[in-house]
Amino acid sequence: MFSRSKARLAVTGVALVAVAGLLVGCSDDGTSPSGDQTPGAGGPVPDVIDSYPADNWDITITSVAADKSVERPIQEWFMDEAERRTNGAITFHRTTANEICAQSDQYSCIQSGAAGLMVQVPNYQPTVFAPSSLPEITFNDKADNAAALSAAMGDLYANNADVKAFYDAKGLVPVATWTVGRIMLGSSVELNGPDDLKGLTMRTAGTIAAPDLAAAGVIPTQVTADEAYNSFSTGLVKAAAGAMDFVSAWKLGEVLPYWVDPGLGVYSEFSMYWGKDTWDEFPADVQAVLSDIASQLNSGKAADLLTNGYDTNPMDDSAKTHYIGTDEECKIVQAMSGVKSMTKWSDDQIAKFKDLGASTPDGKMTNEDLWVKNATAAGLQNAQGVLDQYNSALDKYSSDADYSKYAEDAVTTCINSYGK
Repeated sequence: MFSRSKARLAVTGVALVAVAGLLVGCSDDGTSPSGDQTPGAGGPVPDVIDSYPADNWDITITSVAADKSVERPIQEWFMDEAERRTNGAITFHRTTANEICAQSDQYSCIQSGAAGLMVQVPNYQPTVFAPSSLPEITFNDKADNAAALSAAMGDLYANNADVKAFYDAKGLVPVATWTVGRIMLGSSVELNGPDDLKGLTMRTAGTIAAPDLAAAGVIPTQVTADEAYNSFSTGLVKAAAGAMDFVSAWKLGEVLPYWVDPGLGVYSEFSMYWGKDTWDEFPADVQAVLSDIASQLNSGKAADLLTNGYDTNPMDDSAKTHYIGTDEECKIVQAMSGVKSMTKWSDDQIAKFKDLGASTPDGKMTNEDLWVKNATAAGLQNAQGVLDQYNSALDKYSSDADYSKYAEDAVTTCINSYGK
């Protein structure tokens, strides 16, 4: 991020402390992502602030979200809102996916100062983003609720000292985390249960899903989303595990006709972060506005954008851009001539799969124990306590009536409507 200001803006320690809890939005009791108070003032955050000249902060974003990905609307809405609510004092240089840093190393753009805002898939760099990988714990149906998942992660970012310390050490300020949806398996033949996975070379992802699949006999091949299509043309892999984006945005539906939900559930996520140097350059009132925008993402807006997509709202006279959501993506997938079926394994086959656990060099492990081990190895203190807080928050928000409309994952909805 390059500021047009000649000198760094002075932000007092008191203001930074006051606004830090607002980044993901704390309510009066410090537990709910609402973010509706001005730090230290007790009043509402204004919709628009106009205290700063236009283009005062020109920020570059680095992101892994492809143009046709359902994950893209979230970052576009966030940037539009930041520009609008600062009356153009913040502007963004919007790069295309992986334009300035490789998909497998987005963090280097923050470290070098080439970007001030980043959207990354945490499991592409698992030691850098360990706390954000909590949604990767598989066989957790409560994580199907996209709004509850984001709210639970928002609570951790706002209220967990160990998570804050971890990201402080990385020079990052978390904004939001949102789901990629339930994982599906794509293959040239139908896969009807875990027995069909034995010896199958598969593109996998997720710090927990890959060991789960390995326990069923899969030979995991770790390739990023942008490498997945080419891996089939070279014969490197025979099957793929991924979200609905892989079928359409990454075009795997053109080469793999049979897709099935094996019951693993949510296996990955996208996360947004400010570089801390960039964040610290904003004065307290700008931080409060940005925190309020983030809190909206963490209390249902991200889930809404994921479902419905977004038409950009540029401040200048440039044309609007349409980004699809999962409702539209499902129709695209169902219309693809290469896709022959979308199904789900029976409850018996899912239970059989779950009983296999996760395959690790240390032997069979439960998914939660494996997450704790991985996060601890990455340097997260009190990983078990972080996991416990996440599970408690996910329980809370998944049972919240305000989030009930997001209870069913988009993959489930699409499978249920397939062929109808």
